[in-house]
Amino acid sequence: MQIETSRFGTVEVPEDELVTFDDGVPGFPGRRRMAVLGGGEMPGGEPGEGHHTLFWLQDVTDPDLAFMTIVPWAAYPDYDVELEADEGDDVSDADDLCVLVVVTVRREEGGIQLTSNLLAPIVIDTALRRGRQVILQDQTWPVRAPLARSLPAASEIEGD
Repeated sequence: MQIETSRFGTVEVPEDELVTFDDGVPGFPGRRRMAVLGGGEMPGGEPGEGHHTLFWLQDVTDPDLAFMTIVPWAAYPDYDVELEADEGDDVSDADDLCVLVVVTVRREEGGIQLTSNLLAPIVIDTALRRGRQVILQDQTWPVRAPLARSLPAASEIEGD
């Protein structure tokens, strides 16, 4: 399937690799199908074995709707997720679960601040190709965990 995106142009994603969000994507009613696009390794993270730690969740129908996400343990090695199985959930093996957290980019005076939502990770069952955002029972995880210190705005990096 060809997906038009505003960030990456046209991308080809096999239909059977799309992820369905049965409950939709919170805050975006009607958005139920997303492509998971590998974005490489997170800059400044621990060097990996060539596995992606940065992903884009790209909506299939809206070219402008994409969420930057990361594998949380790349930036937060002590992150601990206990997922509660909802009654009636059709879940495959726990090894098939992929946990991602949404990264938010905020423009601030003098730079940019990156934070991650550790309280409400996105969980994808890679075998069933189903995803959902869950709110963890452990309320100590922040919604805006610092990911990177303020970076200079692009206009301030002239000549580097």
